[in-house]
Amino acid sequence: MANIFKFIILLLLFSCSANEKEIIIAQGDDKNIFEKGIQLIEEKKFKKSIDQFIKVNDEFPYSKYSSQAQIYNAYLNFELNKPDKTILLLTDYISMNPNGIFTEYAEYLIAMCYYIKVSDPSRDSKFTKIAIEKFKKIIKTNPNSKYAKDAKFKLEYLNNYLARKEFEVGMYYLKNNAPSPAINRFSVVIKDFQGTSIVPQTLYRMYEALEMLKLKDKSDQTYLILKYNFPKSKWTEEITNKKNNIIEDPSYLKKIMNKMISIF
Repeated sequence: MANIFKFIILLLLFSCSANEKEIIIAQGDDKNIFEKGIQLIEEKKFKKSIDQFIKVNDEFPYSKYSSQAQIYNAYLNFELNKPDKTILLLTDYISMNPNGIFTEYAEYLIAMCYYIKVSDPSRDSKFTKIAIEKFKKIIKTNPNSKYAKDAKFKLEYLNNYLARKEFEVGMYYLKNNAPSPAINRFSVVIKDFQGTSIVPQTLYRMYEALEMLKLKDKSDQTYLILKYNFPKSKWTEEITNKKNNIIEDPSYLKKIMNKMISIF
């Protein structure tokens, strides 16, 4: 009986020693797993790399490599065209690390996730508006960062994208002989998207819509706005040429003469 008791004690001691040894070894494994993940990225084996980074977070949540593994995981999902998954991972990271060293990058990558959604025509324009809000936040938070610099370019593209969508709706109405709703859409472009490349053409099309409604004073005013702000635009030239042709038209001159005769 005593011998059996001694055997059990020895077995327990051996088991404890073995477990302690495993724990010591495991403490060095987080680095090995993380570095394996990096190696797999270089080999373009993104899915296998993700598995390594997930393993770091699951098995070593308090490791110094944990936050980096989260960011790499999100980045790889972005590369694999999984924006929704990327957003979830980064949102979780930011909530846990509001002032982390990778937080600014996380904010930028979330904005990029919404940005790439814009290229899908089946997506609702709400994603464009969210992307704009995200990029604006990046610029406001740290205007001199490299992420802010790129965000400015992305904002320019997104604003042009939304402006063109409004313009195209206006053109649909104009082509279908509905100048009033066309003017409403063109007004949105001019009011909300000043500085976008589509504004000169929008003013030109608004001029056309006002002419269709025989609102001469307003069409002339629109022309003057176009001419003042975009004097070298081809759209300004288009209206100028039209006006010059009207003046040079003999029938136009005849109408003017008849009016003068009727006055006297």
